[in-house]
Amino acid sequence: MARYGQSFKDRAVARLLPPESVAVQTLARELSISAATLARWRAEALSQPVGERGWSAGARFEAVLSTAAMDEASKGAWCREHGVY
Repeated sequence: MARYGQSFKDRAVARLLPPESVAVQTLARELSISAATLARWRAEALSQPVGERGWSAGARFEAVLSTAAMDEASKGAWCREHGVY
C-alpha cells in the first residue's frame, strides 16, 4: 500500500474542490490512486470545522517557496489557481 504525504493529499483534495472541481474519477486516473481513496480524503477534509481546514505547515511552506520570486500579478494568479482566493 502506498503512503502519501499530507502535502500531496492537500493538493489532490484542493483539485477536487472549487474553483477547479476536477471529477474524482478523472483525478484518480491522473494520479493513479483509487477513486475511493480520493473520495475519503475529500470527505475527511470537508468534515473538519472551517477554522481547521487551513493548509498544513508543509503546504504553506511549499506555497511560500513557489511564490517567493513572483511579482504581485503572478502571485495573484497563483493564489486564484490554487484556491487561496
